[in-house]
Amino acid sequence: MPLTDASIRNAKPAEKPLKLTDGAGLYLEVTPAGGKHWRYRFRLAGKENLFAIGTYPQITLADARKARDEARELVKQGINPARHRQQQKAGVLKEAENTFAANAEAWFEEKNAPWSDGHRNTVRRILDADILPRIGKTPIRELSAPTLLQVMKKVHARGAVTRAILARQIMGQVFDYAILHGCAENNPTTPLKRQIARRTVEHHKHLEERDIGDFLRKLEDYSGHVTTRTALQLLMMTAVRPGEMCGAAWAEFDLDAATWTIPAARMKMRRVHIVPLARQAVALLRDLEQVTGDGAYLFPTQGTKSQTIPPATLRNAVRKLGYADKFSPHGARGTFSTLMNARGYNADWIEKQLAHDDSDTVRRSYNHTQHLGDRAKMMQDYADLLDEKRQGAQVIQLRKVAA
Repeated sequence: MPLTDASIRNAKPAEKPLKLTDGAGLYLEVTPAGGKHWRYRFRLAGKENLFAIGTYPQITLADARKARDEARELVKQGINPARHRQQQKAGVLKEAENTFAANAEAWFEEKNAPWSDGHRNTVRRILDADILPRIGKTPIRELSAPTLLQVMKKVHARGAVTRAILARQIMGQVFDYAILHGCAENNPTTPLKRQIARRTVEHHKHLEERDIGDFLRKLEDYSGHVTTRTALQLLMMTAVRPGEMCGAAWAEFDLDAATWTIPAARMKMRRVHIVPLARQAVALLRDLEQVTGDGAYLFPTQGTKSQTIPPATLRNAVRKLGYADKFSPHGARGTFSTLMNARGYNADWIEKQLAHDDSDTVRRSYNHTQHLGDRAKMMQDYADLLDEKRQGAQVIQLRKVAA
């Protein structure tokens, strides 16, 4: 049975790779980590071969079928589509006179498949905004360390220290790729290491209990985009990391079961994480579904459905709400942990909700339970507590009375 956009979005990872067949040799492989990759199976000279078309959702179902049809025509002519694509890439590099941009695009296309969505989007943004506009058209062999240092300094001048360092790392990887393919002789980014010092790591600011109600009321009246407001509201209710929230895909959610399954590829610890959803969170998601449910992602960037908002969008919203000095989006996790620990909830449930790694490797090897039922009750209690704070209710701690 041919695939549909809905069946692809709803396809969930399993312990082993899944193959979802579309027809005429085309299928979608869903990896245990949650990646979705288009493959075309064909026979040439009596041997079976595979042609990697690309990754969903970057390559849509319609695009994959078109690529399969083009590949089939090549096979009919006795041409291996993979080899044909390599020859085309070589031709493009030659036509583009071996510029930095040509090498960067070839590097990105070859290397990005196993990356998490968040990392892929970050690399793409830095390339498009900070690197290619300045050095993209320059022949790669003409670029020198001083020129590349100026690229880094332009980014650093905006106060984006980490981004400047990432720009150097990306440029370095492009040069390594070019050297391996005979398009460059040396890597001029090597002397640039440690030219820009990393910022001292600061703890993420979390909301004090006395500020929660005021923050949530201001957030409810937020005049910015509805997706930004919803992302922050859900962040408070789920205690996930901002990057995990911003990159959320509709295929990860089962609203009827009130669960959100984040694939390992998007998690810091590279393990699947199941997030139980309170009634209030499900209600927000059903409302959001009317706005962005026709695309792959919950929070796409405005004007496109193929990229998601960066965590910086949430930080900007917090600043507009007047809470930049008191709270960072990542601090929502600290707010949750502080409140629920203070109210005596089981520490294992809290740590599992935060997807923290257990430092005791022996204990971790035996502790496979997700505590889903207990965490679902805890997260509902937490959402109710946030509602009370938002409404300005006086929460009174009751003492236990001896029997």
